[in-house]
Amino acid sequence: MRNKIILAIAICGFQFGFAQEVVNETTPKPIDKVEAEKKAADEKAKALEAEKIEKERIQILKDAEKQRKEMERENQKMEKELKKAEREKEKLDKAKRNVEKAKDKLEDSKKDLSNAQEKFDKQMRKGKLDAEKELKAREKLLKLSNKQKERQLDLEKAQMKLDKLLK
Repeated sequence: MRNKIILAIAICGFQFGFAQEVVNETTPKPIDKVEAEKKAADEKAKALEAEKIEKERIQILKDAEKQRKEMERENQKMEKELKKAEREKEKLDKAKRNVEKAKDKLEDSKKDLSNAQEKFDKQMRKGKLDAEKELKAREKLLKLSNKQKERQLDLEKAQMKLDKLLK
């Protein structure tokens, strides 16, 4: 009988223990399920938007790099053109200086020839020249005349170069 009582107490204890158990609800409520789906959709949309923004940012950076490289190429072209223009200007200035030099030299030659001719004529009028001195004086006049003609050619060459550069 003792065993039966202990068994009855144990069974009652187990039934009482099982009767006290709290059952948690494992199925989500429909509102919680909708909110969870909405939250997941919002997170997915945010992730897609962030990815889209990142792609746009990368594309903008690539475009900016392309534009920078294009600007560098344009700058290099402009620098080359500027250097070329500067060289052309230097050539033109040099040609102008050469023309001016040639003009000055021609004028000097004309003056030298004129002075020598006047001196020769003066000595001829006075009769101070014998045959040998007259020959030397004529030779000197001839050399000065040739020098003047050479300088005239130099002036024409310089003028042609200048005209060629101006065209």
